[in-house]
Amino acid sequence: MIVHRNTLWVGLAALVAGCTGDGAESGTFLQPSFAAGETERHTIVVNPNANGNGVAATIQEGIDRVAAGGTVLVQAGVYDESLVIDKGLTLEGIGDGSNPVVIAPAGTVANAVDVATTAPVTIRDVTIQYTGGNGIRGLGPVDLTVEHATVLDLNPTTAGNVVLVMQDAADGTRARLVVRNSFLDGGVNDGTPPLPQVFGLRAQGDVDARFENNVIRRAGGACIFAFTRFDLGGAVNAEILNNDVDLCHPTGRVAAILIGPAAGNLPTPDRPVTATGVVNIIGNRIHNSSASCLPASAIAFEVGSGRIEHNDISVVQACAVPTSRNLQGAIWAGRRQHPLFPAVNISVRFNDVVGNAFAGLRVGQNQSVVIDASCNYWGSSDGPSGAGPGSGDAVIVEAGAATPVFAPFAAAPIAGTGATSCD
Repeated sequence: MIVHRNTLWVGLAALVAGCTGDGAESGTFLQPSFAAGETERHTIVVNPNANGNGVAATIQEGIDRVAAGGTVLVQAGVYDESLVIDKGLTLEGIGDGSNPVVIAPAGTVANAVDVATTAPVTIRDVTIQYTGGNGIRGLGPVDLTVEHATVLDLNPTTAGNVVLVMQDAADGTRARLVVRNSFLDGGVNDGTPPLPQVFGLRAQGDVDARFENNVIRRAGGACIFAFTRFDLGGAVNAEILNNDVDLCHPTGRVAAILIGPAAGNLPTPDRPVTATGVVNIIGNRIHNSSASCLPASAIAFEVGSGRIEHNDISVVQACAVPTSRNLQGAIWAGRRQHPLFPAVNISVRFNDVVGNAFAGLRVGQNQSVVIDASCNYWGSSDGPSGAGPGSGDAVIVEAGAATPVFAPFAAAPIAGTGATSCD
């Protein structure tokens, strides 16, 4: 059932007003009170022009007063506040297209919205404009869903994240992060590094994530980072589905989408990589419309397993340079210059890998597992060049690595189809 916003608001206005003992028959309504010690309410309405008649004037007041598991409905307006959500709830804007709900804390903040509870939290239909470290942050085994939101870093000057969930404690608990149908902008323009290292979407540690149908722009780190625990263990699982990823300007130059540990966090014989997890990257558009030299890859996959399928990839420029982690290529599998990283177990199928300099697929020398890279469109009906015949984007295999299976290949673009084979 679809409920229009105006209908929803009329119904809520009546609900918030409350009824007398005669109910609707009397036609008389009482305004709810926020008197000290009142019982928590399951629905709180926030109005920036509240006059004390039962409506919260700030979002934080609404959060503080609503019952756990309740709903805070925020009327259109601009709210100069940073928020701490310390109970399970739904925070939902009820503005309209011309009058949105804007959370815009003044000055520099550590977190525009800090989720500090393990109970489920949903943030929906709001715009968050901030300057500082993080737009939305959750630490520990949080359960966070962000839907139909716009999150903008207005003046990126320090390292941070547009949306971050991190569960780095090896205590057996897991976090959950869902971000869907949202617009995320890190505010970082192309330029000469060092740039502010603002990541777009970052799931770190023992997290189950789903990133779906988002538009992600102008990150100064990876636009999407699935990040292992700092002890190189645990499992980050992620479904990265149907996102539009562009204008990623990673300071470290590695990739628009990066699956692996933090920079410089290297294994030793006494501290091996034990991280597992499944990350599927499916149906995304990954482009570089500014022709930035910074990303060496669209996708760098260093740890774990997963599927890379039905993506439209055009990122790597002729001016891109190698990094300590990867060599230039649209899809990089493995880890450069470190033999203690185990091989990844991935498939690369049904992608359009077109217009990338150096390579369409490049396989690191630690990659002892044979990758299934069949049924991709390599920019030419003749298939990939490099390791195989043809004049399309190359497949390059570093010395000592296992050569992937890349035939049969698609003779025409395939990413936008529902193809499950090359036939």
